[in-house]
Amino acid sequence: MIIYFTGTGNSRFTAERIAEATGDKAVDAARWIRRGEGAVFSEPGDYVFVSPIYVASPPRAFLDFLRRSDFPAGTRAYFVQTCAGGMGAAPVYCRKLAEEKGMTYLGTAQVRMPQNYLLFFKTFPDAENRTKIRAALPEIDALSARIGRGETLPEPDIKFYDYPSTQMILAPYYRWFISDKSFRATDACIGCGRCAVVCPLGNITLRDRRPVWGGSCTHCMACISLCPREAVEYGNRTKGKLRYHGPDALIRQDI
Repeated sequence: MIIYFTGTGNSRFTAERIAEATGDKAVDAARWIRRGEGAVFSEPGDYVFVSPIYVASPPRAFLDFLRRSDFPAGTRAYFVQTCAGGMGAAPVYCRKLAEEKGMTYLGTAQVRMPQNYLLFFKTFPDAENRTKIRAALPEIDALSARIGRGETLPEPDIKFYDYPSTQMILAPYYRWFISDKSFRATDACIGCGRCAVVCPLGNITLRDRRPVWGGSCTHCMACISLCPREAVEYGNRTKGKLRYHGPDALIRQDI
């Protein structure tokens, strides 16, 4: 089974391509995360967990969901991380989670996808993003083949300071930087509710046909990136910045 967490769609795209190659099914963890619940998974076989990287670690919301969930005895666990650069200390977090859940850890691999964190980084035109997604396809397919054969995933070297430095950064990052207080809808908003639908935490509701953020945000960038009118802004940081429209809009219909 392939279980994924996604914001703008990079991890869903990766999970569904792995599922297609391995003959498995991809399941969106958001259905439980929105309710603050865990899940009971009973299907035998290997499990593949796919998510983006937030500060060299899988998203806290996804890790917490996996901790709340139950898996069959003897589960073998693969982890695949989508990222714009490197995945940093993510393999350490994934291995620790597998050990905590009594799973056999079979490795963590990264798939490079377009940058979507437009609050702090430069995002790129659709043509460049389309090229990057296409470049990731053989990488995803190679990982899928290894998973299908039951092999371990190759991992990049992790420097001895990666994990402790990430641990030091994560707590203040989530406390001080991960906030939805600066999100707002401009006059371009048409009240379609797309932002509420794509939010994996269920943090957005509509009030008088305008989005309201509820204080539980993970900066996945789904609302600001996937708005069809580009009507969501984050303070002044995102004004004039290109939006990443996600793999569904860019290439899914072409492959």
